[in-house]
Amino acid sequence: MVNFSKRTILVALLYFFSYAVTSQTIKVGVVDYPPHINFDEALDESSLIKYMNSVLLPLNHSFEYVKLPRVRATVELEEGRIDILMPIPVVKNTIMTLPLPIFHATPGLCFKKENFIPILSATHRFSDLMIGFPANSPLVLALEDSSANLIPLMGENAVNRGIELTQRGRFDAFYHPSPVQVYHRNTPKFKEVACSYFHGYSTPIYVAVANLKIYNLLNTAYQKALANQSYEYFFANRDN
Repeated sequence: MVNFSKRTILVALLYFFSYAVTSQTIKVGVVDYPPHINFDEALDESSLIKYMNSVLLPLNHSFEYVKLPRVRATVELEEGRIDILMPIPVVKNTIMTLPLPIFHATPGLCFKKENFIPILSATHRFSDLMIGFPANSPLVLALEDSSANLIPLMGENAVNRGIELTQRGRFDAFYHPSPVQVYHRNTPKFKEVACSYFHGYSTPIYVAVANLKIYNLLNTAYQKALANQSYEYFFANRDN
């Protein structure tokens, strides 16, 4: 019979638990958020995934990215089926996020290109325009106080329907909480739609985590990465 010493058993147990920790797979839920995360291309080509890979690499864990519809994503996080969710604006007090936003979304108006208004601070140009907006999105004061005809769109697909109605000429413009999702060269809408931004307004967009354990695992590396090179700088210079 082989007689193991207590020290040998202890070393073996430490090795076992160390292996169990380092081989843990962290599930990262992602939602379609072009051009930062684009489900029409391989996920590893999306700029936010590339940036987060550099954040996650030093953590000595394996990471699995899971595509999720926007409506179900927060439920998956709250019920513990994913460990991390990105990108997400803070919409529920029950969701824990890393303290610093990963980037900021600036709202604006999207037009058919022939009706494009480039400078949205000239709000007198909104007079009598029919402007749609997603009913669950807060409007900037400049638009609320203008003389535009504001038409709320209800439902989960309000943003996509609003852009389509603008393309078809049913709206003169559509208020988008983050026009960069529409107005970039990787979307067919770029050829028909042009968007302007309400500069001075922005919404912080976060990385959410399922629990305090994941928060503690990720936060130090995340803040160090942002201090070294912010995602917004990385995104702006990704083609250089």
